[in-house]
Amino acid sequence: MADERNGVSYYQNETTGSKQVTAPRKADADHLAELVELGVALSAEQGREELNQKILMAARTFTNADGGSLYLVNREETELHFRIMVNDTLNTFFVSDGETDKPFPPLQLYDDQGAPNHANIATYVALTGNVINIEDAYSAKGFDFSGTRAFDAKTGYRSRSFLTVPLKNTSGAVIGVLQLINARDDAGNVVSFDPAIEPIINALASQAAVAIENRRLLVAQRDLMESFVRVLGHAIDAKSPHTAGHCARVPIIARMLAQAAVDDNKGPFSSFDLTDREWYELDLAAWLHDCGKIVTPEHVMEKATKLETINNRIHEIRTRFEVLRRDAEIEMLRRKLDGDDHHQCEADFARRVNELESQFAMVAGANIGDCELDTDTIYALHDIAAQKWTRHFDRTLGLSWAESERLCQDDISSLKEPAEESLLMDREDQQYNGFNQGELYNLSVPRGTLTSEERQVINDHVVVTQDMLAKLPYPRDLQGIPAIAGNHHEKMDGSGYPRGLTGDDMGILEKVMVIADIFEALTAVDRPYKRPKPLSECISILADMRDKGQIDGDLFELFLTSGMHQEYGRKYLREDQCDEVDIAQFCHSFTQG
Repeated sequence: MADERNGVSYYQNETTGSKQVTAPRKADADHLAELVELGVALSAEQGREELNQKILMAARTFTNADGGSLYLVNREETELHFRIMVNDTLNTFFVSDGETDKPFPPLQLYDDQGAPNHANIATYVALTGNVINIEDAYSAKGFDFSGTRAFDAKTGYRSRSFLTVPLKNTSGAVIGVLQLINARDDAGNVVSFDPAIEPIINALASQAAVAIENRRLLVAQRDLMESFVRVLGHAIDAKSPHTAGHCARVPIIARMLAQAAVDDNKGPFSSFDLTDREWYELDLAAWLHDCGKIVTPEHVMEKATKLETINNRIHEIRTRFEVLRRDAEIEMLRRKLDGDDHHQCEADFARRVNELESQFAMVAGANIGDCELDTDTIYALHDIAAQKWTRHFDRTLGLSWAESERLCQDDISSLKEPAEESLLMDREDQQYNGFNQGELYNLSVPRGTLTSEERQVINDHVVVTQDMLAKLPYPRDLQGIPAIAGNHHEKMDGSGYPRGLTGDDMGILEKVMVIADIFEALTAVDRPYKRPKPLSECISILADMRDKGQIDGDLFELFLTSGMHQEYGRKYLREDQCDEVDIAQFCHSFTQG
């Protein structure tokens, strides 16, 4: 008959009233020593499967059980999920590695009507938090052992004694169930689980629950941090459609190149390796490398042409050219009315139109910024700018309060009256917030679309990145994130920014980030200021940087010889970008060999 005390049940022999033979017990001192040793081991174990195995193996050792299983409650607290099962007699060892590997279906804690499932012993323990000790499953009442009987019939096994224990966390909530099957005596005979061992197994289960809960908290903390970092990266990418995906693609390239270095068994990286935590550190750093761009003004990040602020001001300037053309046409018609030679008037008008069209073509071409302007072109732009056109409307109307404040108040009356103005203007009110938006000033930028002030703002995103990352309290094994993320614009020859570091000052992962950032920028198809470059051109540019000592030469050659540039191209670039690359002409190791 069953004897139940404090929620702990065990069965006595119904014929004699004496207790059944139980598994041999160790001395309490031995149990205590093993529990202490186990507690230390569980607190040190971080791997999920290794932790689960340690828990189950320790429980079997304490009870000399033939088999056992470990179940964990799912996040929704609706099911018990199988995690591990061991059985010596059946020579069985099953481990559930994840959602796709489930040798046994989950146990439902509630039925379809929401009633608690007390029929199954494991779900009963999970729901009530009680320990259940059963002498013989085949004669026990109150639980459904039909599944156990079916398992025995299929395998030829005989499931007899059961000890089922809840795993409770520090708040008392059941997070799992430990089930032991068939205790054995010294001769190997199946016996009942000794009730006196239950406090030891309870203590073990408590240690196990704390270890599992701690690991879950660490995983949750890691997942939260990783998710936050990726959300920040996606937010920066979403801020500018022209650099969309950059923060997401750089980690891919960085990981590919780092993996190539780890796989390099004979080259300069043969001794290089990364732990799981170092891989994690690299991934976070790669996602965070441009976090400083969150404060970069959009009109600078989005500046596709030299005249662009929020809109491209080339349209306004074209209108002024249209005014000058119309003025020339009016002048021609007036001369005709005054009796001048009609042919001469039309010839002069055609010459002026050709001149204006040529001048506007030069202004429009300079606005694009894809070619470097020589000194003669810049002087020609100044000559064009000096031409006058007549403004008739009040220039102070329709302005915001901030725009009005920037106007020179001493000249405010002259701005209301018609006046001659330069064709291209560098006005005082166009200089504000540290930027000079003068038209001639911007058009005269020799290369690219950014002025020196705007370029500095772009470069300063690295400083902001470093400042932001330096303020975060990293755990000890993630201390390298600020350097890996913040030094991606440094160069091996010291010509980079903002710190002017050299290759000797940088670690391998920092050098990996330098190449990853450059390669992504070169191959990107969503930059408005440049056409998508084919792989061969991108590799040629990187090779030139290698020859100038700006990027790490060994990493660059590994980048090519590993074939990762081709793999990345197949997965992430347009088909017309993936041309053939003759790596022999770029690798010193080939030419030296």
